[in-house]
Amino acid sequence: MTTVNWERWARAAGIVFVVLFVIGYIVAGDFPKIGETDRITSFYQGDRGRVLTGITIILFAYAIVMWFIGAIANVLRESGEGRLAATAIALGATFLGLQTMLAAIAAGLAQSIAAGTDSGVSQALNALTWNMDVASSFLLAGLILAVSVGLNRARILADWYCYLGIAAAVLVLLRGTNWATDGFWAPDGGYQFVAIVASLGWTVVTSALLYMQSPATARVPETAAARPS
Repeated sequence: MTTVNWERWARAAGIVFVVLFVIGYIVAGDFPKIGETDRITSFYQGDRGRVLTGITIILFAYAIVMWFIGAIANVLRESGEGRLAATAIALGATFLGLQTMLAAIAAGLAQSIAAGTDSGVSQALNALTWNMDVASSFLLAGLILAVSVGLNRARILADWYCYLGIAAAVLVLLRGTNWATDGFWAPDGGYQFVAIVASLGWTVVTSALLYMQSPATARVPETAAARPS
C-alpha cells in the first residue's frame, strides 16, 4: 500500500519558496535606499497596502523554505552527515530569524512608524534593514556551503553540484562585504541582486535534484495497512 510521500514534497518546497519570494518581492516594490530620505515616508505610507501584502507573501515563503531545510537535514542525517545536518538547521533557522526581524521592521514602517515618527527614526530603521540583510549573508553562505558539501560527501549529488554550491556560497559571502557608503558595493547597491540570483538559483537546483531522486509515493508498512481503523 502506498500513500503521499510528504518527504518528496518537502524536497520540492525549495522551488515553491523561490516562486513565492519572487512574487512577494515584486508586489512589495523597490524598497527605499539608505540615502533616499524623502522617499521613505512616501513609499511606506503611499504604498502601504502593497508593501504589507508583499511582506506577508515573503514571510509565508520563509515558512515554506524552513520545511525545505528540514528535508535537506533529514537527507543528510540519514546519509551519515549528522553534523552537517545540524549545522544546516542552525544556520538556516538563524538566517530566517534575522530575515523575519528585517521584514517585521519594514512592516512596522509601513503599518505606522513612517507616518507617526520623526523622519530620522524612519531613516535609521530603513538603513537598519539593509545592514541586517548584509550581515545575514554570512549565515546564508554557510548554509549553502554546508548543504552542498554534505550532499556531495554523502554521494547523493554529483561533484558538479558541489562546485556550483561553492560558487554560489562565495557570491553570497561577498554580499557580506557590501559596506560602501554608495554605489554598486553599498548595502543597497547593485551587488545585492547578484547574491539574490545566486542563492535562489542554488535553491531551485537543489530542490529539483532532490525531488527527482525521491520516489513518487511512500510505502506504508503492512502492519500499519492491516491495522483496523
